[in-house]
Amino acid sequence: MVMDTHSGKVRSPFLNSRTATTRIANDSIDENSCTNMDVFLDDDPALPCLPLVARISVAYPLQSDGAEGLIREAELLHQRGIRYVSVRRQQILFIGEHVIHDILADAGITVSCLGFAGGFTGSLGMSYDAATRDARRSIDLAADLGARSVVILPGEQGLHTYRHAEKTIRQGLTDVAQYASQRRIRLLIPTDTVLVSSNDCFRPKQCPLTWLDGMGNPLIRPLIVVRGKSFTCRLPSGWRESLAAGGSLRICHRCECYDENAQLVARVLMFIARNGGMNGFNRLLPHA
Repeated sequence: MVMDTHSGKVRSPFLNSRTATTRIANDSIDENSCTNMDVFLDDDPALPCLPLVARISVAYPLQSDGAEGLIREAELLHQRGIRYVSVRRQQILFIGEHVIHDILADAGITVSCLGFAGGFTGSLGMSYDAATRDARRSIDLAADLGARSVVILPGEQGLHTYRHAEKTIRQGLTDVAQYASQRRIRLLIPTDTVLVSSNDCFRPKQCPLTWLDGMGNPLIRPLIVVRGKSFTCRLPSGWRESLAAGGSLRICHRCECYDENAQLVARVLMFIARNGGMNGFNRLLPHA
């Protein structure tokens, strides 16, 4: 059991997976909540060793751009039982990282993810050196917020040859991951574009998950973007392994199939939760 720092009541962490999946299903059809949702596994060291399915968590992006609005939003999020949020760097400029952290902490809410940085190929308007410096600053901000991860956009191939673009991105991710290891921050690399344009997305010739695993760094994890219609009613291949290894699923709101994909994720996670980790999901954890 875990103490809720906001209400003082004791709550069971085993409710997390069921309430998380129910919340996905309910919020996906709320006309006011058509926004990104991140699904990941809670790895809070303060929690006891739980079955994998009991650690399934959902994070929603903060909407406020001012301290007063954030106080009201945090209270509403707490009332809805939401424990995790993602934060945009623009919000830090408007509000301040310490103010955001303190307001959310008072409501019992944790920042799971900060976005975004990167663009090592220059496609986001920065040189390689500027992009790596900016990524390090985002890692410091994430640490100040108590976040577990930062979204790093590799940048598209653009006018580079494939070989040069891949080499540049690999070097950028390696350099930034080395710094992230000092702050214990994960780097989430999207498997598809998360912006209006595609300037942020690098498309390797092999499977993106295989390509990222090939880097051999446990801090470089995939952010699997769920976008478009799933004709087989299945989540992208490898999502279980990615979540178990510290990656995330992002249900992208910039998609006409948003509601369908949110409902699909909810059904899959609810099925796993009801069946106690069927198909060996629990055995995917390194220590399991």
